[in-house]
Amino acid sequence: MIKWVGIKSWDKCGICWAYFKQGIQHENSLHCYKLGIPIVNLKISLEEFVRILKEKGYVGKYSVFSFPLSIFSKGVVILYFESEEEMKKAINDLKEYVKDEGKEKWFYNTFVNVDWINGFNYRRGCPEYDKFGDWRSWKTGH
Repeated sequence: MIKWVGIKSWDKCGICWAYFKQGIQHENSLHCYKLGIPIVNLKISLEEFVRILKEKGYVGKYSVFSFPLSIFSKGVVILYFESEEEMKKAINDLKEYVKDEGKEKWFYNTFVNVDWINGFNYRRGCPEYDKFGDWRSWKTGH
């Protein structure tokens, strides 16, 4: 079991998850971007990074993984955004704290289905939503 620690509150997941349990893809998943920062990619301590995230007003969660998951990844910080543009601004804002390449890329590519910008990985919606097809091909309705 993964134990998550919250960074502020994100109020969009509840309704999205309720729809998912009914087999329906909620509109929130079409606009939500999740930015993952593997802990191994941080240039500073996790505690210092979380403090900076809180000061800057970011919303998300983090987990330090335990065995057996820790064999593949030390853990991850996940930040939530309402648009790709907002997410890319955050990458620019946080890049000084994140190494360009990580050692855990295989794990996230294989099990979380992400794309990468330097040491950051990202996706739309939750991994469970992949049952609705690859997130890269979802239409936004705009």
